[in-house]
Amino acid sequence: MDIRQLTYFVAIAEANTISDAAKKLNIAQSALSQMLKQLETELGTILVERHKKQHHLTPSGRIMYNEALSIIAQINLAKQRIHDSTVGTLGSLNIGVDSLLSTVLYTNIKDYLKKYPDIKLNFFQNDQFTLKEMLDERQIDVALTHYTLDQEEYTIAHKETVPVYLVYSENYDKHWTMNEILNQSKDIILPLHKEEELYKDLVIWLNLTTNSKKQITSCTDVKLLLQLIKTKQCISFVPEFLLNELPKSIHVHKLTHPKLHYSYKWIYLKHRYFPQIMTELLSF
Repeated sequence: MDIRQLTYFVAIAEANTISDAAKKLNIAQSALSQMLKQLETELGTILVERHKKQHHLTPSGRIMYNEALSIIAQINLAKQRIHDSTVGTLGSLNIGVDSLLSTVLYTNIKDYLKKYPDIKLNFFQNDQFTLKEMLDERQIDVALTHYTLDQEEYTIAHKETVPVYLVYSENYDKHWTMNEILNQSKDIILPLHKEEELYKDLVIWLNLTTNSKKQITSCTDVKLLLQLIKTKQCISFVPEFLLNELPKSIHVHKLTHPKLHYSYKWIYLKHRYFPQIMTELLSF
């Protein structure tokens, strides 16, 4: 039994005679009669009572008709859903993001979700190293990250670079220079993993800039870091997009060192199937 047989049987059921159904389908009556006979043989029952002026469905035929309509509707729905996925209006994507970039991710996808409300997006927040593993194992389709990757294995899209700012609470004099603030502070907490290039560059720069070596630690939990800054527990260096998360009482100094900036981008594995819905996502 196949979709062609089901379609032909529906035409027979909805016509007065097999001859009328054959004309509607534009096939020979003998071919349609043979198809019906084969279907009845396969099912082991009579589906249609043949009469010269009008045929009638048997009880088994009525069941077959209803089931055929249901199956054909399901197949057509599947075709439509596949088509919608192909053109980028339906489907699902698994998206990875590191915690620092959650705000950026929302900014990137909010208009996309309004335009394509039927797209299902699954989000996985993790550190850059775990996101790389998830990409390699195809647990996620794409990731928004600032991790530096081998461009022979990964495709990089829409790379953005933003300034980095020194941020500190109002217990420091806002008129102090950056060097004065750095020399007065005891704890510097960076929202970066210790293995990241920017973390290493900041540590080198801080050791060269300040009079003594500082206690520099890592905190990749952005909410916790922001709370520590607000409660005067530390100073930090954050990318520009995080400034909106801080209260107005927090002071900021923009870094001008050419090497101390924050870059992030969309990344995905090369040579894998790239659905249209991902093309649409990355175009926003």
